[in-house]
Amino acid sequence: MDIVKPTEVFDEEGLAKEFEEPESVPQLVSKTRSEPPDFNPARFSELLCQTLDHPNFRALPSHLQILYVQFLRHSHGCGTNQVRASIADMAQWVGTRGKNALRARQQLVTAGLLKITVRPRQFLKGQFELRLFSPDTSPRISPDTMIHRFHQFTAEDLAILDSQIRTAEPEVREALLDDTHQLLGDMKRGGFEIPPETETKIYKYLAFIRLTGRWRITSRFKDWDTI
Repeated sequence: MDIVKPTEVFDEEGLAKEFEEPESVPQLVSKTRSEPPDFNPARFSELLCQTLDHPNFRALPSHLQILYVQFLRHSHGCGTNQVRASIADMAQWVGTRGKNALRARQQLVTAGLLKITVRPRQFLKGQFELRLFSPDTSPRISPDTMIHRFHQFTAEDLAILDSQIRTAEPEVREALLDDTHQLLGDMKRGGFEIPPETETKIYKYLAFIRLTGRWRITSRFKDWDTI
C-alpha cells in the first residue's frame, strides 16, 4: 500500500535565510504593474528629483541606486518611512535574482540608508525604514576636523578601511576622489598651505563615512556629534 505523505508548505524566507538560494533565472514580472496603496506620484517625483541630484546618491553603485529608489517609492512615496517587503519582493522590484537582491539590501543597511525594524521570520515579511539623503549636500565639518578625526583611527581601523576602499565600486572611488579634490581646492583658494599627506587623510576620512554603516561609526567614535 502506497503511503502518500502530506504536502508541507515551506516559507522560502525562513528556509533559505531570506532567499540565499542557488542561482536561478529572474522571476517573471507581470506586464501590468500596480502602484502601492496610497502612492502619491507628486510626492514621489519631488523626492526622486532631490535624491537623483544628491552627490551621495550618485556615488552609490547602480544596483544600489535602483533598489534605494524602489524602497523610496514604496515607503516615502506612500507617505511613510516604513515598508514591509520580502527578498522576493525586492528581486521583483529590480528584476534580479533573490541572492543579488539580498546582497544589495545588506549593502544599503551597511551604508546606513536602510534600517531593519522588524526582522523577517517564517511566513512574515521584514519591515524596513528608509533614510532620506539630507537636502544639505555641503560638508558638515571642516577639512581640519576631518584630518583630526583621521588621526583617531587605529591600525585596525585603517586596515578595515583599506579593504573597504579596495572592494568598492570604481565609480564610488572616483566620486570620493572628486570630492577630495574639491575640498582641497576650496582650502587652497582660502589661502591654506596643504601638506602632501592631506589629500590621503581627507580621502580616507570621506571613504570611512561613505563606506561604513552609521551605527558602527557612532558606536566606534561616541564623541563625534556630527558625521
